[in-house]
Amino acid sequence: MKHTKANELIDKSATTIEIVICLIVILGVCSGIPKLIGYIVEILRVEHLQNSYLLMNEFLKHALLLIVGIELIAMIITRSHESILTLILFVIARKMLVYSQGLTDILIGTVSVAIIFAVMKFILSDKTLIAKLDNTFDASMSIEKLNKEYKLNLPTMTHTLGGLIYELADKEKIKEIHENTAIVYGPYVYRILSVDDGVITRIRIEEN
Repeated sequence: MKHTKANELIDKSATTIEIVICLIVILGVCSGIPKLIGYIVEILRVEHLQNSYLLMNEFLKHALLLIVGIELIAMIITRSHESILTLILFVIARKMLVYSQGLTDILIGTVSVAIIFAVMKFILSDKTLIAKLDNTFDASMSIEKLNKEYKLNLPTMTHTLGGLIYELADKEKIKEIHENTAIVYGPYVYRILSVDDGVITRIRIEEN
């Protein structure tokens, strides 16, 4: 019981810190928007072509930096594989468009982008593989299948994993279920990774 309470306290503390960081990043992104507009005004006013190119370069550098900040917030909030890969994709794009020097940098960046797209298309779409990699499961998966194929020992009070989470939340008197909600029950910790229109879609099962 003490171990469980300690884990809950750590989870709540970590979540609070993450929320504070997200708010700070949001303030930083918002404060950078006026500068972005300022670059547009300067580009429209400048007459020399070379100066226009330099200003456009700074504009893209600043715009992509703000986008990276937004994607960082999305990654912290959702903790999804897609948000992590999207963040990496924008970081690579910023590197390629702004800081690349020579064909070698462009080639490395292109290969990196191709790898990310391949991962998003072939690996993230394979729910079985994702489950084996990090114990992340689709909420629609049946309890029977999870126990049989993944050697888990989940309670069979409901048919699907999502139904089990709602049942456990009711037992633990958890009124609101949202992303990053953790439910400790028996030997496992059930962590909600994504919710779509109020419906749980993805869950990670960790040993308690």
